[in-house]
Amino acid sequence: MTPRTAPFVDALSQLAILVHKGTLAVRDTLGVDLLARGAELERLRVLHREAERARTDLLELARETFVTPFDRGDIHQLTVALAEVVRHLERAVDSGIKHRVDDLPDSMTALIDVLLRMAELTAEALPGLRDLEGIAGFPIEMRRLGVRADLARREVLTEALAARADPLRAVRLTLVVEELTTAIRDLERAATVVEGIVVKES
Repeated sequence: MTPRTAPFVDALSQLAILVHKGTLAVRDTLGVDLLARGAELERLRVLHREAERARTDLLELARETFVTPFDRGDIHQLTVALAEVVRHLERAVDSGIKHRVDDLPDSMTALIDVLLRMAELTAEALPGLRDLEGIAGFPIEMRRLGVRADLARREVLTEALAARADPLRAVRLTLVVEELTTAIRDLERAATVVEGIVVKES
């Protein structure tokens, strides 16, 4: 690990940890009433502020460093993708509370489980940017999980739009699901950037 690599990898790894903490907060909203979800929403708002500060610090570091360990564009894309995950997690919980989505379908658990696993893998993988050893399989696994997430998302929406379902509730639930789906897409985007870094630096 060269000295110039360390601050970038450390900062990106810390940002990935914030993402993982955010998915844990979302998981903890399952099976609890709207009032109890307020505590998790506040937790996510704090994480969102921390992620935004980390994003700003990282991009300033990229601008001020004469020679960066990776392409500045890759650092920017990876930073933004990770920070956006936390924003969409916060929006998902906030939307569920505002629109009074009080009983999440059982199928939502599978979607959040995949989201949590993707965030966990990302937090585990990013320290590997120090030497790029052992993270080549990370984007492949993230794509596989992305497919699982898409199947879980369709199951949630199918259940929400089933016959005799409350159409207003279905619309409200869809708003929550789409925020979670966007967070998943951002995690996939981060994995794609990591894949590009590995290819360029190998």
